[in-house]
Amino acid sequence: MSVDDAPRKVKLQWVDFSKGLCMVLVVLFHSALFMETQVNDDYEGFWWPFSEALSPLRMPLFFFISGLLSVSALGKGLGASKRRTIGLYYVYAIWTFLFLIRLWLPLSRNGAPAPTAGEVVLSLVLPTSFWYLYALPVFFLATWVMIRVLGRYSVYALIPLGILSALSPVLRESAATLLTAPMDNAKFASLAANFVWFYLGVHGRGLWDRTMASASYSKLALAGAAYVMVCLPMMMFDLEIELKVLLSCLALYAMAQLVGLVRMEGTVPRMLQRLGSQTLPVYIFHIFLISLLSAVVKISGLMPILHANLDLSNALLPPLVTLPIVVATVWLGARIRSGPFHWLLEAPGALVGTRIRKAPKEIPEAVR
Repeated sequence: MSVDDAPRKVKLQWVDFSKGLCMVLVVLFHSALFMETQVNDDYEGFWWPFSEALSPLRMPLFFFISGLLSVSALGKGLGASKRRTIGLYYVYAIWTFLFLIRLWLPLSRNGAPAPTAGEVVLSLVLPTSFWYLYALPVFFLATWVMIRVLGRYSVYALIPLGILSALSPVLRESAATLLTAPMDNAKFASLAANFVWFYLGVHGRGLWDRTMASASYSKLALAGAAYVMVCLPMMMFDLEIELKVLLSCLALYAMAQLVGLVRMEGTVPRMLQRLGSQTLPVYIFHIFLISLLSAVVKISGLMPILHANLDLSNALLPPLVTLPIVVATVWLGARIRSGPFHWLLEAPGALVGTRIRKAPKEIPEAVR
């Protein structure tokens, strides 16, 4: 199942804090992408390169946490993990289909032909717009098999997975012809790039805990400086293959320092923790809301105004729309989950098996 729905015996504040932070960055990234593709005519504003510079952090951290929270389930049979596999694919398929429905409206596809039935089916079978939900069950199943086949040597699979992650940009071009505009491309490159971080989360809990325990502001500053020094040449000289895996390692190390130092009881950390416990609806619905924003801008005649004030629009619009989008998606998720359409965000019990809630055991008086 998804990161925010994964059962865990101990509530880890840093987990929800980190997910909340990454979710804000994901929404900001797609808001900046909307500006670049729909408003700027591919002219880069400030927030687009800023978001690109943080790409080695956003999804690697999400998948690292997903792997970390999957350790207990990986020790069980697959029948006990249907919500993580069949259940998540169900959510992926239903929202991918609903997202594709918009392409029957001419305005949403910029003059391209409406999708065929075959393209719709292919979008459900391959990782497309909601590829993160597709990747989680794939990574879980692959890791489940690898642990059993490789046994105590399974940790060494991190080496080929790291190489696969570094070479993932090569897959982008080869997968580009499977689905073409207005359909979203197949995200095989994203799966290849991020499997190593899920797998690292499965094997790296001890290392992460030790890094957090020894966190210091000097280490955080050094990690941040090293990140900037590696990120700049990567972006300036297109060295993604050579440097992105190293950057993600630096980003995870810096994040371990940060969460080891942050006072989680503060106002902003608590807000991020609340957001981090609701990442599934934010991840799904923010894409719909940004698509709606794009349609409103086109229909309302706001485009000439944005063009006339392009620098100001680029500086203000992405962060300004990020907060209300996040709030709206959390609200939508709460309404859906508490109403008759809860099946839109969780697989029916008949598909994955009804979860039986056990009554808590009585704690003996002597150990209270």
